[in-house]
Amino acid sequence: MSKTNRNHLLGLCLLSLAATTSFAQNSAFDDTEFGDFAGSLSAEFAEFEAAQTQEWDSFVSEIRAEHDAFIADLERYWGNETESSDRSKWVEYAKNRRIKRTVDFEKNQIRISVLGTPAPEEMQRIVNQQLQAALETRSDQANQEYPIVARMQEAASAPKLPPVPVVAELKELSGQKTAPKAAVALAKKAKIDVVEIKPAPAKKKATAPSKPKRNSTAPAAAPKETKATVAVIDLSESWPVRRARKYSDAVTRFAAEMDIPRSLAFAIMYTESSFNPVAVSPIPAYGLMQVVPGSAGRDVTKLHFGKERLLSPDYLFTADKNIEVGIGYLNILDKRYLRKITDPLSRKYCTIAAYNTGAGNVAKAFTGKLNISRASKIINEMSPDEVYNTLRTKLPYEETRKYIKKVTAAEKQFMSL
Repeated sequence: MSKTNRNHLLGLCLLSLAATTSFAQNSAFDDTEFGDFAGSLSAEFAEFEAAQTQEWDSFVSEIRAEHDAFIADLERYWGNETESSDRSKWVEYAKNRRIKRTVDFEKNQIRISVLGTPAPEEMQRIVNQQLQAALETRSDQANQEYPIVARMQEAASAPKLPPVPVVAELKELSGQKTAPKAAVALAKKAKIDVVEIKPAPAKKKATAPSKPKRNSTAPAAAPKETKATVAVIDLSESWPVRRARKYSDAVTRFAAEMDIPRSLAFAIMYTESSFNPVAVSPIPAYGLMQVVPGSAGRDVTKLHFGKERLLSPDYLFTADKNIEVGIGYLNILDKRYLRKITDPLSRKYCTIAAYNTGAGNVAKAFTGKLNISRASKIINEMSPDEVYNTLRTKLPYEETRKYIKKVTAAEKQFMSL
């Protein structure tokens, strides 16, 4: 599908959704009917996309397929040591694929990996060079080789924003003011190790519909090298706190504007990305609060910005914009979709779950149906503890059942930040 046709399709999708929303707001619905509509809007939009925008779904599948092919190419070099950017890691490769740089936000660590066993002086040079490159990389440069970023960037309609450094705070953490000096200071902490490279695990091939019992696997390509040298830099334990504080002003501002607990915004941000501003996932979702451009992003831009936009990865890699959109979506869930849940704590538990899986799936945990208005009546007869336990045991997806536990536990850590 050409970019022109795809953009035309996106325009039609947005116009259709806007028309649906306008009809709901202006027709003679009573409160119950409108509540049913608003409460299930997220689910209805998902159904709308599935029925009316198959080309959009195909585009997303196309991106994922290209992304998988990109990873498979990396595995030809790195085998089982292949890493890629995800929610908690930012991974970049040299053009010749012989060098890999990993900033691990969850493990509080930087790893510089080189194929083979270079001489100590050469390894030191590479480590210094890669650390400086990481310190100087801007938000519009991160992850640009990844199809899940580059292709979505082409389709997006978000405005361009001034880029910002991804990990500028590491200069302060090293006690240095310039990237070259900070790189040298960080490199002194490196511990060198040599790891064995084995073929990547074989991947299951897609099963043909006409042969449902077939379950063959794709053979893994043998990597070109059998060893890699890895420099591991363990960062200061204060780095996660510094990252959280770096976003404090934006969280405070938007949480106040949208009447969302500041601690909840931090907890979701931490759970979604470990404070990785260039986080990506194949949903696709981007940035600190893992905003999905095609669902949460459209809801927020329509309500808060007055015009629906397909937000770009670059836009969502800009921390304050991502925080604005992420907290904006929490506001929509809390104040609109879940507004009929009367107990604030019960509603917060449902909001957390809905951020991960949508309001419709929250309703299914209580009624087996997508209608949140009807589910609200049941929820309102339960205590907050009963609501929490129901979500923990009956949400449709295990990921979301674990998610609500992680967020509620994390929120306690950010009460005093």
